[in-house]
Amino acid sequence: MLRKSALALFGALFLAGLAAAADPAPAQTQEQHCPVCRMNPANYPKWRSRIVFRDGAAAAFDSPADLFRFLGNMAKYDRQHTAADIAQIDATDFSRRVRIDARRAFFVSGSSVRGPMGPDLPAFENRADAEFLARSAGGKAINFDQAAKEINGAATR
Repeated sequence: MLRKSALALFGALFLAGLAAAADPAPAQTQEQHCPVCRMNPANYPKWRSRIVFRDGAAAAFDSPADLFRFLGNMAKYDRQHTAADIAQIDATDFSRRVRIDARRAFFVSGSSVRGPMGPDLPAFENRADAEFLARSAGGKAINFDQAAKEINGAATR
């Protein structure tokens, strides 16, 4: 029964994602690669995340988990920028596939939903959507700081 519910949820999320086109997911180009894992974020439209720096540069990620790994150790992945240089952090709403402010997003931790490289943190603009996925696919809804702490062991702002 749980499997049928999960399939119905994913079907609904897929259709909702197709209908959403207002503010596309934080897409980059085929030439950009995630600084953490080197995968191409353009290939993962419902998982994309991005950091925009004050100088206009951007870092593209194939998933929220890699975004948090980057934030947890920026010196390892980007020698030109620090946390103080961050102007904006975007994620993709998992169900609507639109750009959202990652700092205000809710993430689902510990669900059966897998990202580009396995366990990940689907992002949602509102808590109700995150809690719905958590009820359907397991896990729990958490905020930005909780997600950062889960990935890195310490809050990242």
